[in-house]
Amino acid sequence: MNLSTDSLSRLDKSMVEEFIGIRGYASSIIGVGGVIKEKPDDFKTWEILVNGLDARKAYEEWREYRAGYGDLTLCALKKIGIDTIRASSIISRALGVKPKMIGFCGIKDKMSISWQFITTPRGAMSPNGLKIDEIVDVKPIEDTGSKLTSRSLLKNIFEIRIRHARVDVDEVKRCVGELKARGVPNFYGHQRFGITRPITAIVGKLIMEGRLEEAVKAFLSAYSPLEGEENRLARMNLRKSWDLEDSLKTFPKSLKYEREIMKYLVEKPGDYAGALRTLPLRLRRLMVESVAALAFNKALSRILAEGKLMEPELGDYVIPLSLGGRPEKDRYVQVRMENLETVKRLLKMRRLVIALPVPGYLSNIPRSWKGEVLREALEELGIELNMFRVRSLPEASTRGTLRPITIPRWDIRILSHTEDELLLKLSLPPGSYATIILREIMKSPDPLAYIGKVPDNLEELR
Repeated sequence: MNLSTDSLSRLDKSMVEEFIGIRGYASSIIGVGGVIKEKPDDFKTWEILVNGLDARKAYEEWREYRAGYGDLTLCALKKIGIDTIRASSIISRALGVKPKMIGFCGIKDKMSISWQFITTPRGAMSPNGLKIDEIVDVKPIEDTGSKLTSRSLLKNIFEIRIRHARVDVDEVKRCVGELKARGVPNFYGHQRFGITRPITAIVGKLIMEGRLEEAVKAFLSAYSPLEGEENRLARMNLRKSWDLEDSLKTFPKSLKYEREIMKYLVEKPGDYAGALRTLPLRLRRLMVESVAALAFNKALSRILAEGKLMEPELGDYVIPLSLGGRPEKDRYVQVRMENLETVKRLLKMRRLVIALPVPGYLSNIPRSWKGEVLREALEELGIELNMFRVRSLPEASTRGTLRPITIPRWDIRILSHTEDELLLKLSLPPGSYATIILREIMKSPDPLAYIGKVPDNLEELR
């Protein structure tokens, strides 16, 4: 499918997963259907750090801030109905510090209740914490010398309720058994790209090509038939007129990033690089990284179709797993004739996992069939590796990384169930998406079911 705003404007539910590179399933059950995230309380997630700290426990058992050594303060953040990037921006503004001074391990879903750790500059946070409306609540724990990054995270825990389902516990258990045996394809999830309006990779590619004016216009005015009517009509009107001052009067207040860009361009017409820089740095990078994620998903879909998720081949990369199951990407090994049998044995023992580059300007694509599939995905998108070094917006560049092609060392339990509801508890390593495992269990024909959209006819979810 063509990665363009024209394709986006013709998007329907049946095309969403194809648009973000996801095809096929690893399991054979029909699926329970249903919907997740109908209410924030239906999707709870929290972090466990490599040192064992539990974000939910730290928040719920918080008593007081402990002063100590270090230039930073470790805090527990509870947020409801807001993504981590926006929460970080709100917190930084409230504290009077730059957004980049807020450290966090990863981005948590907007449509959830989540607990995660952040670091702030020492002295910026009140000993009593920070509460903003009912969406952000921060509890300062102790001073530290280490800023949080993705390397600080051991795993994420989820409690997820599937509603309006057709629950067959035996089928769910059979699905889990198949996934344990066959592997779960480690796709980048729907929320990485957007479901109702998967725009991030479109904008990212335009940025990589140096077409900043088109990138800005796409971000503001490219519309999807699946997004809300108010948003869609506002974008369509802007696309026709490109009258920013007039559109600012009618653009929905919820589209905060778009409104900031429009205000900037009213004051500084033609400065499209500056307009994009009104977006948080993490979001700018995310757009370029989404192009890499799309290429990865496309390659992984083909690997899944060929039944080679767990099959190492000469030239493939494999990554060791730590005792906690975290992939140690810096210690990758290439599969050769002399280590092939050892690799196969360690893969069966779940001590290694096959990996593929999420491409960037420093990526080395393996000389194997899987590597060739990734090259073909990049070619299909019209992308060369050197384009990930973004000349027009250097801070959005990405060097690339390695990503397991299956989710390593995950766990799932059924906490409770009725005939139409299922409560699950999941444990996943950093960077893997709960919705990808839920997708295997639910197999919903409507991808909007993964963001809490309940159709008028519930049979559409089953």
